[in-house]
Amino acid sequence: LENDDYMIVMQYAKQGSLRNLLYRKFYDLKWMNKIENLLSIAEGLYAIHKDGFIHKDLHPGNIVNEDITSSYITDFGLCKPVNENSSSKKIYGVLPYIAPEVLNKDKYTQKSDIYSYGIIMTEIFNGYPPYHNLPHCTDLAIKICYGLRPEIKRKIPSLLMVLMNNCLDADPQVRPNAKELVDKLKQYRQYLTDNKELHEQIEAIEENKDKSSVNNQHKSAELSYQIHQHASYKSNLQDYQNLPGPVNNILNLGD
Repeated sequence: LENDDYMIVMQYAKQGSLRNLLYRKFYDLKWMNKIENLLSIAEGLYAIHKDGFIHKDLHPGNIVNEDITSSYITDFGLCKPVNENSSSKKIYGVLPYIAPEVLNKDKYTQKSDIYSYGIIMTEIFNGYPPYHNLPHCTDLAIKICYGLRPEIKRKIPSLLMVLMNNCLDADPQVRPNAKELVDKLKQYRQYLTDNKELHEQIEAIEENKDKSSVNNQHKSAELSYQIHQHASYKSNLQDYQNLPGPVNNILNLGD
């Protein structure tokens, strides 16, 4: 090019961002679709981690979908090598997806990405963004450090609940790595095909869902929720001082 400007031609994501997909088609997604989405995100994250990098800004606004099952991680503006030392304590990102140890200005690690992945799991299960009805401020950061996590208001299989909770543990060492996520989700996908434990859990949920008002909505309807005027899902500088050390389950305040 004459002026040294470059263009990158990429595959078109017909469904837009993952958040947009969930808003428009949440009630069309079967459990297999949700697992396929989670698996494709985990595979993308594993590719990043295997090459020695950390994404550092993983959330559904940075994930795009070609169709209802194929998710791709984008926006590597904050992506850094694992071994890169930075003297800066500045935190950029979307508050609900930032791991509590990072809010405490500890080093960002690949396990911090796993926490973000766990929050994405809650959004895929619920359909709406985490803490959408709360102001995203210091008070929320404190509650997250005290163990607040998004409430799951829909019935989900216990196997997936356990995996999600492990990703969201306050102790980064308890969280699985990306390879373990990929292996586990492939196993769960096979369980659905083979009519094993996960299939039985989903069948039980499907049998009872008509009794629950939260699930008794028209299948083609878009999700309906209101976002607090002081909630933000765009990456910004997050600067919090003197937060408590991360722990599990001191608070149980819901979403």
